[in-house]
Amino acid sequence: MYVPKHFQENDREQLLQFIRAHSFALLVLTNEAGVPIATHLPIELNINTNDTARLIGHVSKANPQAKLFGADSQALAVFSGPHAYISSSWYDHVNVPTWNYLSVHVYGRTRVLTDDETFDLLRKQVDKYEAASACPVSIESMTEAYVRQQMKGLVAFEMTIETMQGAAKLSQNRDDVNHAAIIDQLRQRDDIESHHVADEMERRREGVK
Repeated sequence: MYVPKHFQENDREQLLQFIRAHSFALLVLTNEAGVPIATHLPIELNINTNDTARLIGHVSKANPQAKLFGADSQALAVFSGPHAYISSSWYDHVNVPTWNYLSVHVYGRTRVLTDDETFDLLRKQVDKYEAASACPVSIESMTEAYVRQQMKGLVAFEMTIETMQGAAKLSQNRDDVNHAAIIDQLRQRDDIESHHVADEMERRREGVK
């Protein structure tokens, strides 16, 4: 993706943490005709003992993407964070409106997981997303035979991370006066996305002082 230099996020640990925190992603694969196919789905980050980072997830077997895993072409996973419209009326000078946002693009090649790897993925995903439930369920609360029967309707994949690109467009190119004005205006809105963008802008500006 195109990211101007002053908005680039290059710290590996920050990029990986962003992926963990924003795990509902957009997965894009290209079919034999060169047509991109996209799926919105939760994707988990897995780092092995060799510090190799991989993404794992699953799609329905009926999804056209299910037949594309393992191809030579690279896959793309897009992880998006908070975003907000920035009005040019907030500046102390004439300028154009823009949009602040955080995003990470991940490129890599895929393979299909084995049945046992798929079972382990499902167990970990259910545990993760049920953790905050009042009455959490787990794979262990179901019979293994039932879970493996349900697995016949899906295809799980692993994507080895080859390249990561991070974008943190947060008005870093603005002076302190205009930067503070943007934060103030964002906090006056009643949407949580704007507040998250303001928090991140403030955190990063304080971090460089």
